Parts: sequence; structure tokens; C-alpha cells
Amino acid sequence: MNNTVNDTLLQEIYSEVKKIREKLELLEELIIPSEKVSEQELQEIRKLKEESLKGEHVDWGELKRELGV
Repeated sequence: MNNTVNDTLLQEIYSEVKKIREKLELLEELIIPSEKVSEQELQEIRKLKEESLKGEHVDWGELKRELGV
């Protein structure tokens, strides 16, 4: 009998957690607007990613020193 009560309680908790998660996801969508990325921006992001993976980038510290920032 005790096992049945525990199972029922766990199911209720799980259902409540699912409801809370759904509400949080809705709030997240309202708070954090999704931004559309143009095809040109997407291509630029891909290009920068490829460059960084190949090591084709400028060290931030080095750039700051060169610019005197």
C-alpha cells in the first residue's frame, strides 16, 4: 500500500514539474525574443566559425596592444 501511495505522489510531482517547465518555457519566449538572422548574416557567422576553427583569427590581447586600447 505504501508503494502505491509513493507512486501516486511521484506521478503528481512529475505532472506538476511538467506544468512548471511548460510555463517557464512560455515565459522564456516572452522575455528573450527570438531574432531572425538574414542569410547574409548566417553566411558571415559560418565564415567566422570556419576561420576560427582553422586558427585564422587575431588574438584579442594582441589586437588591443596594437591599437593601444
